[in-house]
Amino acid sequence: MEKGRIRDWLVVLLLMAALILSFVDRIGLSLLVDPIRADLGISDAEIGLLQGIAFGLFFAVMGLPLGWLADRWSRKGTIMLGVGMWSVATAACGLAANFPQLLLARIGVGAGEAGLAPASYSIVHDRFPREQLGRAISLFQVGGVLGAGLALLITGYVYRYFTGGGGADLPLIGGLRPWQQTFLAIATPGLLFLILIAMIREPERVAGPADAAGAGEPRGFAAMVAAVRARIGLYLPLFVGMSGVIMTSYALVSWMPAVLGREFHWPAEVIGVRYGLVVLSASPVGLLTGGWLADALLRSGSVNAHVRVVALAALLGLPFALALALPSGPVGLLLVVGGLHFAASMPMGVVPAFLQLATPPAARAQVSGLYVLFINVVGLGLGPTLVGLLSTGMGPDAASLRLSMALVIGPAMLVATAVLAWLARSTRHESVADVRPAYGS
Repeated sequence: MEKGRIRDWLVVLLLMAALILSFVDRIGLSLLVDPIRADLGISDAEIGLLQGIAFGLFFAVMGLPLGWLADRWSRKGTIMLGVGMWSVATAACGLAANFPQLLLARIGVGAGEAGLAPASYSIVHDRFPREQLGRAISLFQVGGVLGAGLALLITGYVYRYFTGGGGADLPLIGGLRPWQQTFLAIATPGLLFLILIAMIREPERVAGPADAAGAGEPRGFAAMVAAVRARIGLYLPLFVGMSGVIMTSYALVSWMPAVLGREFHWPAEVIGVRYGLVVLSASPVGLLTGGWLADALLRSGSVNAHVRVVALAALLGLPFALALALPSGPVGLLLVVGGLHFAASMPMGVVPAFLQLATPPAARAQVSGLYVLFINVVGLGLGPTLVGLLSTGMGPDAASLRLSMALVIGPAMLVATAVLAWLARSTRHESVADVRPAYGS
């Protein structure tokens, strides 16, 4: 069957839209930090737990069992299960009346969203030839960066609507705070996506150039272990480096709205528009640039094309990370943040594309789940949490939150740049037998 046709790109667009929805439900909380703190009487450290460990740990850990489910069952069914779970949990955030309830709801959001990416990567792999895979997966990943920007715009407008007296009391529940109504509103599109995803025709699982084991190839969890052991010297530093990039990305989207509100006294809807437009401008361009560059290097014969692009992204982001703590007005700060979003987005589609090319079909979703587990335990779990803890320890001064971000993001990007630059250098002369199986012969 011919791959990469119009209907295949339409499937990618639908999966991208589902990823946008997941990021709206995931990141919407960042624009509601201060009203939630005021109503529930909680600290920046507890907000950091909600945005970091509560979401990130379960998002990461559930990636493995849901990746296994996608490999052994239905990839489409796994995605539908996740959409239903995270939509219900987002609505539960809106019904939370205290910190423990909100914590449990955020755990549910993280657990539900974990199944989308691994199953989607596998579906996209089987619908596209390898020379288009970098662009196809990068297009899917655009949903993440669009979702991060749209989460700010949509949540800002919805919150303004409810603070202006819009909406009605719910039967049996009564009046809710505007931030609670906002969570309920952004959870509702999940039902539509359940219907649309059910209409996808799941492709036949296709063997790729990494599938040399044939009939004797291990299956299930053993397949993932065998795949990772065979290339641990490549995967481990790649995962470590990407953890620093992910930590940077999530520390930004989790806390930058609060920084803008506290330092420049912007209301939520203004932050949503201005910061949202920065994310929507810089991140998709960075992500598509990364995918295009990886495919171009691959066509030119570069053995370590994907690794080179990831290392370049970290190197480009490092000076912006170091400039984050420098005194600046809102325009200067948003320019620095835009540069960071561009650089951090470049490898977001490149690494998943590499993993699909490098991994046998029996383990593709599981290895993708392992990647999600590793980078998100470190990047998403620790990034926002550490910023919140540092900010609480420094006190209520408006500038302390930005300094806390800089103390997390700067070292994260420094480590990422060092590790990924070393990896790119060490793989530049690898033999075809060592590296080329990821790309085919």
